[in-house]
Amino acid sequence: MHMMTIGEMEKLNIQSLIRAEEICAKKAQVYLSQTRDQAVQGLLQQTLDRGQRHISALNSILQEAGLTGGTGH
Repeated sequence: MHMMTIGEMEKLNIQSLIRAEEICAKKAQVYLSQTRDQAVQGLLQQTLDRGQRHISALNSILQEAGLTGGTGH
């Protein structure tokens, strides 16, 4: 497997993006638990699913670079 090399700034940017996606997911989860409108629930679930895919993709980039995934929380 080929190791990707990323600099410290790229690593920090990716970690920042992961944190932003995690915050978005938390908010969407709260809104999802509060709404009874099925159309809104569907949109919020799509948002959660898309955010999880983004987080997974960003973590994969960090892992390919030989770094630990996530934000260290």
